[in-house]
Amino acid sequence: MTSFDHNGSRLAFRFTGGDGPVLVFLPGYMSDMSGSKATALFDWAVARGRACLLLDYSGCGASGGDFLQGSIGRWTGDARAVLARVAPGARVVLVGSSMGGWIALHAGVMLGARLAGLVLVAAAPDFPDWGLEIAPDEAAALAVKGHFSRPSGYGGDYLYSRVFLDDAAACRMLGGAIAITAPVRLLHGQRDDAVPWRLSLDIAERLASDDVQAVLIKNGDHRLSRETDIARLLALVDEL
Repeated sequence: MTSFDHNGSRLAFRFTGGDGPVLVFLPGYMSDMSGSKATALFDWAVARGRACLLLDYSGCGASGGDFLQGSIGRWTGDARAVLARVAPGARVVLVGSSMGGWIALHAGVMLGARLAGLVLVAAAPDFPDWGLEIAPDEAAALAVKGHFSRPSGYGGDYLYSRVFLDDAAACRMLGGAIAITAPVRLLHGQRDDAVPWRLSLDIAERLASDDVQAVLIKNGDHRLSRETDIARLLALVDEL
């Protein structure tokens, strides 16, 4: 693992050089590069001599910084900074999981012609709009403390800050067309209780690319971390 200073935080990452576009895994909310999908992608890349980058956003995992100062815009900037450090000018395949799919969409638009492909796993763009109804007591905590907490369902609590929510409103992706022309694959479980699987179909419609496929796993949950799920993910990456 390596790290460097960026925007007041020390960003941690793992990189292996190799052939083809750089595979970049973008974790979900309050997740990091130690997750099963990220490590499976990295191991797969190493075994095949492919270039691959894992990273932790500021305030997450092994990176420094305050999570409560994080946002979609800042974390997208973190990902771009790490990529620029290890593989400036390289073509890229972005793999985004849950909130990481939102960041992948932003980063993909910014990469333009350098984007070789995009794989989205239960992508959750704009999730505060459709999945985060704020209760009165949570609104009160936001006003007083600048953040509130909520059980995550995966152990521990999720934290939501005013910084994140204000920035999220400025980073919406679902209000119109998404200017990505590279091939895109969307993977979603139909038993996902966190992100509606039909959202992947909505994203597919909004993408400018004609090379878009959605793969639905009828008995798949939000994480899609079973061996069979990860095998499907790696097959989609391999296809791109």
